[in-house]
Amino acid sequence: MKLFALVLLLLDAPSKEPPWSELSLTIEREPGYSSDRVAICRVRVVNHGSHTWPGRTLHFEARAVDGGVVVERARGRFGLSLPPHGTLETLIGFSVPDARFEVSPAASSPETGSRRKKSGGKRGGRPSRPRPR
Repeated sequence: MKLFALVLLLLDAPSKEPPWSELSLTIEREPGYSSDRVAICRVRVVNHGSHTWPGRTLHFEARAVDGGVVVERARGRFGLSLPPHGTLETLIGFSVPDARFEVSPAASSPETGSRRKKSGGKRGGRPSRPRPR
């Protein structure tokens, strides 16, 4: 009986990568913000499907394009949950204020140690010196 429940739970669980054919991304300059040095953009995802998706699994890559050349890239993701036929939004900044902006889905990065320091040494501070004997 427990095995049957586990199988049903695994079959009902969403896959790691969302079906981008059911989701759409858009990016537009934030109208309430003006600057000579940066551009703030609003990235929006709309769910056209019938499943709820955790926002943390919806990764995107936004690009600033100037003269047909990508001059800056930024990756992001959403928070909360995206219900069926719902919308989520987030803000992202670029240091190229006069560019054209585009966005596309990005593969989710591995969660293991993504923000942690990989070395086994001390964090910060002065370098260690050998102790006198």
